[in-house]
Amino acid sequence: LEYKPVGFGEDPESGEQNQGLTGTFFIPAYQRGYRWTKDDVRKLLNDISESKAPHYSLQPIVVKKRGNGDWELIDGQQRLTTLWILLRFMQKGADRYSLQYETRPGSQEYLRQLDAGQAAKNIDYFFMHQAHATITDWFTNKMGPQYTQFLIDEMFRFLSTSVKVIWYQAPADTPSIPLFT
Repeated sequence: LEYKPVGFGEDPESGEQNQGLTGTFFIPAYQRGYRWTKDDVRKLLNDISESKAPHYSLQPIVVKKRGNGDWELIDGQQRLTTLWILLRFMQKGADRYSLQYETRPGSQEYLRQLDAGQAAKNIDYFFMHQAHATITDWFTNKMGPQYTQFLIDEMFRFLSTSVKVIWYQAPADTPSIPLFT
């Protein structure tokens, strides 16, 4: 069990640069597609922004190291995908980690584009685009359009210094599906 920072910046306690979430996260076929609703996305943004604690922990991410050095993401796909979309929106650190989908190979490329015109072609694309639109709306309307960049900078600072995921790394020989269920 570890705590890993979400963003990339200086750790306030050690003064050292943290690496944030890095690497390739492989999402196996036994997981459902991305299905977070507008409410799920807003709840995550509000929880993070309203936290007054010096450290804020997101729900766990369960991973297992794969033979090629990537991570098998056993649990946490919805959160990790939403965080990726958030970092992409803020244009800060989204390329430090990537998501690879076993049964939805186009989703990885769609995340880079988030093209509204393609959103209706695939249910995962629809929800990914909806999450991006919800994030955009939240940042624009939280304090007003004139404060969007300020809010982005503050959110990224908090993600880099105070927000961490609870990181469970299962041994490589652990069967994934029983662990997932």
